[in-house]
Parts: sequence; C-alpha cells; structure tokens
Amino acid sequence: MFEDYLQDSHHFLLAAQKFSRQQNDRQARRYYRASVFYAAGAIESFINYIGDSFAKADSIPKDEIRFLNDKTLTFSAAKGFVEKNEYHKLDDKIRCVMRRFAPGFNYNSPTWSRFMEFKSLRDSLVHPRLLDDEIDLSRYAKEVARGLRSIIDIMNSISAGVWKKPLRKQLLDLIP
Repeated sequence: MFEDYLQDSHHFLLAAQKFSRQQNDRQARRYYRASVFYAAGAIESFINYIGDSFAKADSIPKDEIRFLNDKTLTFSAAKGFVEKNEYHKLDDKIRCVMRRFAPGFNYNSPTWSRFMEFKSLRDSLVHPRLLDDEIDLSRYAKEVARGLRSIIDIMNSISAGVWKKPLRKQLLDLIP
C-alpha cells in the first residue's frame, strides 16, 4: 500500500500546484490536504509493513516487534503475561527501526527536521482547532513538497538498511 500512497500523494501535490497557479485556492487546499494525508499514510503503512514482516519472520527481538506493532506485555496474576494494544508514536517507531538498520542517521539533519514539521502540519489537519483551513498556499506548497521528500528519503534510508537496497527508482522519482 505504501507505494500507492506515495504515488497518490505526489499526484495530489501536482494537482494542488496546478490549482494554485490557476488561483483556485479552494481546490488547491483540497489537493494539498489530500497529499498530506496520503504521504502520512505512506510512511505509516511502510513502518507497519516492516513491523508485520519482522513479526512473521521473528527476525528481531520480540520487544522491538511488539513496539513496532503497537503491543506491550503486561502481567496479571490471573492470566500471567499478556500482550495488549498500546499505541506508539510513528516517529518513535521510525527511530526504533533506524536505530537497528540505519544507526548513522542524523536526527539533526534537514530531512528529519522537515519530517517533524510535516508531521506537525498533518497533526494540525487531523486535529484542527480552527473552523476553516487558513493555511497559506505558499506554506502548503513548501511544507508538502519538503515533507514528501523527507518521507521518501527516510523510507529510502530504512530500505537500504533493512533490505540492503534503495527504494525502487519509480518511488525515488516522486521526490519533488
């Protein structure tokens, strides 16, 4: 799914840019938001795929598998140890995977900073505090393009670490 989501995000980004050039602000915002949601879905889907793959292969420590798959181990006197659902933040899951497979990744880099800015934009859209979308189109244009690039760069770093090869060229070509 993550590949489709990256392609969808890129498609909606291009559409938003077109509507912005045509000064159709309402349509531009609509497509920028769609691009944000698909880009965020792409990286979350990618990390979930990795967590599920590790669980099936049982190839990394169980604690890491639980963490990536939003599980935790609890103890009760009646049942003993039991796995329970426990939501973990996406950026923490990414750090978990990067720690093992891309230990040299620089969290002070522009890539990570831009990803966190993008995540804040996404969070502001998912949990809005305003009645209307008042985000300036120039801000959308900059942050969505930078965010999509950072997501693809992070996914590429993870891919190189986990599978010893980069993302497919077709996906790397989506970098704005």
